[in-house]
Amino acid sequence: MTPDGDAAVDGTRSAHSGYLRAVAAALEAAGVPVADWRADSGSPRDGWIPFDLARQVRLHGRPVWDHDEAGAGWSEERGWYLLTVDDPAGRGVRTVEALAVPMIAAPGAVARAIASLAGLCAPGGPRAEAGADFPGHRAGVPDPAFEAALLRYSASRTKSVDGPPGAAEGRG
Repeated sequence: MTPDGDAAVDGTRSAHSGYLRAVAAALEAAGVPVADWRADSGSPRDGWIPFDLARQVRLHGRPVWDHDEAGAGWSEERGWYLLTVDDPAGRGVRTVEALAVPMIAAPGAVARAIASLAGLCAPGGPRAEAGADFPGHRAGVPDPAFEAALLRYSASRTKSVDGPPGAAEGRG
């Protein structure tokens, strides 16, 4: 454990927590209400930002994601994706759609991609703050540039929660 309470092998295993929090805030600002967010420091590190489907109807007057569950996911090996789940007869049908954004896309770029898929705004082209791709990055292999890109979103710390060591979560 680090003095801040983060479990880390190399001091950066939870660096993605601040990044997930920043993306959740950008989604909220773009009109995509989030229920919460979670960051798991396992290998590979990943995160999940479930959308608040009830609040979306109140906010937009219609279902934006007409599914049983929908949200944005991130993995240090596959990048950003949209996951929707429908559960007819308990079968849990999942649809995964990769987002056309860099691995560590700027939070606003992720929010624009999601909002565009939701039909909440016109698709935006690439912007200066688009982010950085890391095509050779592999979980568990030291990658200082990758860690530095994540750490730029860690200005304020997240609190650890019960669960896997180094996991973090918060409200959107």
